[in-house]
Amino acid sequence: MKAIQITKRAAGHYTAATPAGVYAIDRIGRTWHLTGPRVARTFRTMRAAVATAHTLRPTSPAGGMSVRLIKLIARTHAAAQRVTKALAYRVRSGQIAADLENGRLVRTGDILERLGAGDLKDGYQSWYGKHVKKAFVAALGADPVRCWVQHRTTGKWIRVHVYNPFDMALYIGLATYKRTAHLARPALFQAAYTEAA
Repeated sequence: MKAIQITKRAAGHYTAATPAGVYAIDRIGRTWHLTGPRVARTFRTMRAAVATAHTLRPTSPAGGMSVRLIKLIARTHAAAQRVTKALAYRVRSGQIAADLENGRLVRTGDILERLGAGDLKDGYQSWYGKHVKKAFVAALGADPVRCWVQHRTTGKWIRVHVYNPFDMALYIGLATYKRTAHLARPALFQAAYTEAA
């Protein structure tokens, strides 16, 4: 326990200087009252009031947090650890996941599905995705946005790049990857027609 300094102001009235601040210890009738920043407690004896003053700790400049708030935060953390994986990853992705579900963003696998090449092996789809990312970075000088999704075959949660459905990088990637090059011309016509409509 850190030492505190007790100063007598008058009979039954003391000041306690503690690391947490300055507190008043006053006798009112048969009880002793400890009052100060964030504290107002009543005790039967002065010794109990002084013992409590010893336990007071300094808080942050903003005033610290109440015990109730600390317990609420602890309960929230405990609850967050028990949510399902799907909800946890959905929350991590936030608005990006919502845009992906609504079709405002697409994965490279979604483009292949639309073109009838959804049965392409995972490894080949991955290489197509690498070609798309390379084209995107070359055009904009930055990585595309990423989103947490469940892998279509393994069910594991993975981060994938997502794009605007009309992003030219998707179609450049089709043309530059030999296993999807045959899909590039129909895809460009389809994208141009959809955008014009």
